[in-house]
Amino acid sequence: MRKANVFRPESAIPRMSWSPRNLYNLIARSATPFLAGQTSFTKTSLTMYQQRWRSKRLLRGYHGDWIPETRFRRWFLPTHLPSFAPVLNARPGKQPASPSSALDSPVPPVANLFLREVERRLDVVVFRCCFAHSAYHSRSLVLHGKVQVNGQVVTDPNQLLEEGDLITVEPESVPMLNKQVAKRVQKDLARRAPKAPPAPAAAPAAEASADAEAAQSAAPESSAEQTHTEATETDAKPATEQPAEQPSDTSAAPTAETPASDAKQTSTESTLPPGVLPFHLPPFAAPFLFIPPYLDVSFRTCSAIYMRHPTLTSHLVRSRDNRSDGKQPRAQRVFQSDIPTPYPAGGEMYGLAWEFYVRNAPRVRGDERRTKVEGRYGRSGFASARAWERDRRRVAIRRGWGRKRRITLPGSPLAASAKNAK
Repeated sequence: MRKANVFRPESAIPRMSWSPRNLYNLIARSATPFLAGQTSFTKTSLTMYQQRWRSKRLLRGYHGDWIPETRFRRWFLPTHLPSFAPVLNARPGKQPASPSSALDSPVPPVANLFLREVERRLDVVVFRCCFAHSAYHSRSLVLHGKVQVNGQVVTDPNQLLEEGDLITVEPESVPMLNKQVAKRVQKDLARRAPKAPPAPAAAPAAEASADAEAAQSAAPESSAEQTHTEATETDAKPATEQPAEQPSDTSAAPTAETPASDAKQTSTESTLPPGVLPFHLPPFAAPFLFIPPYLDVSFRTCSAIYMRHPTLTSHLVRSRDNRSDGKQPRAQRVFQSDIPTPYPAGGEMYGLAWEFYVRNAPRVRGDERRTKVEGRYGRSGFASARAWERDRRRVAIRRGWGRKRRITLPGSPLAASAKNAK
C-alpha cells in the first residue's frame, strides 16, 4: 500500500496525479535550489550506493509508487535493456562515417526504458489517456469493473497490454463527466463567487415630506387654479396608477437576482442533448493534459487503442547556420523517449537506478515467468499454446537438448514443417 501523505512538501516527490499539491511539488523540485540539487550528481559528496539509492527513490516515487518493491523487482523489471547501436553507414553508396563521428553522436537514453513495463499496466494506461485525475483513481476504476479491454471487463490493474488492445471506460465513471461532481463544483463556485451589490432602496419618508411641503406652498393659490389642478390630476390619474403595479415587478426582481452560476448551470443542463454528460475540468490540470505517442485516444467514445510499446524515437535536427565553405548545414540526431517523466530522459538518474536494480535485485521473473504461467494456466487458446511451446523450447535449450539436433515439439508448427520436409 502507498503512504497516506504522498504529497508532502518536505520531500516534494512528483506523483502521477493532477493534484494542485503535486503541481506545487513539481515546481519546487525544479525551482528550489536544495531540491533541484538532489537530482544532479556532478558535484556531490555522496557515495555511489547513495547516488543509486536516491535515483531509485525519486524515480519509483513517480513510476508506480503504489506497486510494492518486491513485486516491481520480480514482475516489472526487465532482464536486459534494448541496444541502440550508432549507425555507421546509414545510406548505401556513401562513404562510411568515421568511428570518431559515431562516438561524438548523442547517446540514446536507453536506461529510461527499464520502466516500460510499468507504462504497459492497465491502470497507468487509463491515467495516460486522461480518463482519471490520478493513477490511484484509475486503479480504483479498474478494480470496480469500469474498464474493458477488447470488450471484456478486466478487474486486474496489473494486466500488461499488448499492441492493438482496445481500452474502453464507462463515461459515467470519468470524474470530468460525472453529474454529481459537476453539481458539487457548480455549488462550490456559486458559494465562492462575489455577490452582486444590493439595489438602492427607495426613500418613502423623504418623498412624503417633499409632497407635504409642496402641498403647503400651493395652499394660497386661487380656486380656479385648484380646479384646474384637480382636473389635471383627474386626467392623469390612470397614468399615476400605473406605477402602483410595480411592486409586483419588484417582488419578482429578487428571483431574477439569483446567482448567475445557477442560471448558467440550469441553462447548460437544459441545452444539453439527451445522453450528453456535462464536462468539468479540474483546476490546475493544464500542465498534465498530454497524450503519449503510443496511444490513440478517442474522447468522444471514452476509448483508446494501445498501438505499440514505449520505445525511443529519433529524428534529424539541421542547424540553420549557413556554412561559409558551401557544404550542407550540419545535422544532429536527437533521441526522444516515449515514457512521460518529470526528470530528464537522458539524465544520469535512470542509469544509476538501473545499476541499483542490477546489483541488488533478486531473481527476476519478467517475460520468462509470465510465459511459463500463461502456458500452464492460461485460457487464451492459441496464445496459451504458443506460450507453452516457447517455455518448453527455452527449457530444452537450457538443458542442452538443442546442441546436436533441432528441437521439435509435438503439435507445434515447427514439427509440422519438419514432417512435410521429409
